[in-house]
Amino acid sequence: MENILDSFVEELKNTLGANLKSVILYGSQASGEAVKKYSDYNLLLILEKLDFPVLKDLCQPVNKWMKKNNPAPVMFKENRFNKSFDVFPIEFLDIQEHHKLLHGTNPFVNMKIDLGNLRHECEHELKGKYLKLRQEYIAVKGKPSRLKPLLISSISTFLVLFRTVIRLSGQNPPAKKLDALNMLASQAKINIEPFITVSSLKEGVKEAQKADMEALFSAYLNEIEKVIDFVDGYVVK
Repeated sequence: MENILDSFVEELKNTLGANLKSVILYGSQASGEAVKKYSDYNLLLILEKLDFPVLKDLCQPVNKWMKKNNPAPVMFKENRFNKSFDVFPIEFLDIQEHHKLLHGTNPFVNMKIDLGNLRHECEHELKGKYLKLRQEYIAVKGKPSRLKPLLISSISTFLVLFRTVIRLSGQNPPAKKLDALNMLASQAKINIEPFITVSSLKEGVKEAQKADMEALFSAYLNEIEKVIDFVDGYVVK
């Protein structure tokens, strides 16, 4: 484990003491899919109490952590976390499957998710991210030179959502997001090549840099829309 992460966890333990119940590493650093240029450390903190004085105590260590280009941890009060499975089913399921417990007890051991809640958030997130991507295209005036960062910044989110679509059918998606694409392709009848190309762009693969960004963006949007239509018509059993 990176020294920077170990140091931050120790600082949290010193600052919060027994109030700190769990520290969870999630995201690409936990699943083994980290890309050096784009991946940071995503942390979830569970605390017994999370009032204003606790937030104030956390300001110094968390801001120090963020200055090293890491996002602020997601923080939950322990009893509130256990009542939030219906609101964040996608996020919590993804963390449950791919995480590392850095401190305390594991809050995901007995977690159960209702598929109706999962489908609702999946549809909401897919449509919301799709709408945002179209807005961002307009904002950059459709310039091909500015499409690459839009594609790269969106791919991880869509791949997580695609794994959720697989879960809706009662299947367990493969650990690696790209491996899950083939499973999704057979269900939703999509062409996975645009997603593979964008993932290769993110990883810095030279051949992918030669892609026609405008054509790639168009194909990317088209296949996302197919997944949305599939989820629209899906009935949870």
